[in-house]
Amino acid sequence: MSSNLTARKRFFIIDGYAILYRAHFALIRNPLITSYGLHTSALFGFANQVLKLIRSENPDYIACAFDSKEKTFRHDMYKEYKANRPKMPDELQMQLSHLWDMLEAMNLPVLKKPGVEADDIIGTLAVQAEKEGLDTYIVSGDKDFMQLMNDHIFMYAPGTRKSPGPIIYDPVKVEERWGVPPEKIIDLLGLMGDSSDNVPGVAGVGEKTAVKLIKEYGSLEGALENSDKITNKRVYNGLKDGVENARLSKELVTILTEVDLTCTVPELEKRDMDLDACAEKFTELEFHALIRQLQPESKSVLKPKISETEKQYKTILSEKDLDDLVKELGQAKRISFDLETTSVLPMEADIVGLSFSTVPDSGWYIPILYQEKEKNNFGKNDMDTVLKKLEPIFQDNSRAKTGQNIKYDALILKQHGITV
Repeated sequence: MSSNLTARKRFFIIDGYAILYRAHFALIRNPLITSYGLHTSALFGFANQVLKLIRSENPDYIACAFDSKEKTFRHDMYKEYKANRPKMPDELQMQLSHLWDMLEAMNLPVLKKPGVEADDIIGTLAVQAEKEGLDTYIVSGDKDFMQLMNDHIFMYAPGTRKSPGPIIYDPVKVEERWGVPPEKIIDLLGLMGDSSDNVPGVAGVGEKTAVKLIKEYGSLEGALENSDKITNKRVYNGLKDGVENARLSKELVTILTEVDLTCTVPELEKRDMDLDACAEKFTELEFHALIRQLQPESKSVLKPKISETEKQYKTILSEKDLDDLVKELGQAKRISFDLETTSVLPMEADIVGLSFSTVPDSGWYIPILYQEKEKNNFGKNDMDTVLKKLEPIFQDNSRAKTGQNIKYDALILKQHGITV
């Protein structure tokens, strides 16, 4: 998505815990763990997503919203609200203090209010931003937000391998997906319920039936008022017996847009990251790939550590240099390698570049995908050529292979038919 598509300034508001949990579970089978035992999958995924967002979209305004620990008015209305959700995993809980430090270093405002859900903070700011003349992009995959979509409020959903992200939901796309326009999403969810939040809905009414009822009777209330006309006995009984649950469910899924907040959208104008603080935090968390993402913006980020040996690092930009590197690697007893990719999710990621080292303070980097690229460096297809020449090195079991995230890198290479 290009930032030049509209003259209006743009506000990106991140659904914090949604993105954090997504990153955590994406690598649940092969978690990232530091040398000192800290799980960091969620932190890495979150930071990678935010850096990619800032790079590709260059927001004018940006913030992250999080739920508070306190119960909300929805819990008062329905004690079973979200009662089916398991406790936050310990390995994720341990990452939270680092998350707040990381967000502070990245200069991203953190928005929380006791007794208020992130959804309601986001809804309030999205409506406020529209009044300020901004376009708002809600960074989340939560279907509840689709009730807010209009000509100036969109959902910026992370993509998948089948549908590379982001997926931008506007009113047309909401109706394509759900069969009803945004203003009817609360009626839809009220009828069908929402198992992820333990919202009951109407017994016997699923998504297809809910869509049909709304199209025929206009709303949840219309369906309840016309229940005598329903010929399907199961649906008829559900509507007759479930009037209270239906109305309660609609209220539970309705996002508030007038929460009293201590900040306003103009105060959330994007600020420059504290690159030194980011580099320090990423170093502590052993996020070497993310440190490299900071380098183009500040060449000095890692300079103190490599100034005396800078000449021993080489970028490979020709097939001859690639062949020389393969020979060098072929003589090494131990090889450290790392992949730069487009996503923290191995099933979605494309390889951006590969780095190698065989001795301290020396290494090579092979760029494959980058913005300034005007032509291939290694023949007709850079990716195919590079991986074909490196395949014997990766698959040679006589050489030890090491890396800061080698399980993840091995999964990426396996997608290309290479077994490490």
